[in-house]
Amino acid sequence: MIYGSICCVGSNCCVTQRCKISTVKSLQKPGYVTAQGRKSASDNSGFVFKWCTISGPQATYLGRAWRHYSRVIFYQTFMSAIIVPEGWYIWFSKGYEGVVTFAESGCTGPGSDISGRVRWEKQLSDDELKQFIDISYIDGEGWLEAQPLLD
Repeated sequence: MIYGSICCVGSNCCVTQRCKISTVKSLQKPGYVTAQGRKSASDNSGFVFKWCTISGPQATYLGRAWRHYSRVIFYQTFMSAIIVPEGWYIWFSKGYEGVVTFAESGCTGPGSDISGRVRWEKQLSDDELKQFIDISYIDGEGWLEAQPLLD
């Protein structure tokens, strides 16, 4: 479970699976689920949310661009009605909409209606999507498999 009101999830690279994301009431309205900070086109960082649920008491954006090359993908995630129609906020990256990667695929729920989303939201091909939703996105060097098993 992830709780928060403004940028619940910060920078770096992660794949989050089957997580419940819940916003909380805040003076900042609407809130933001993410603020990813990818620094350049060659930076491999980004956030991927797979099979998650987003809910909470007030309106929120899926994310805002913390840096010009921000990357956030929501995959087969249930989005309650709290998601604002635009979905995404460019924040301090105005003029860099073409290099920001904010995308959704296979999401459900009343907040998943993409008809009102920002026009610069990316529509990823199946091949592009596959490279991010596969665990190899964060495990390219095999470090996860090398970890000891927990009892």
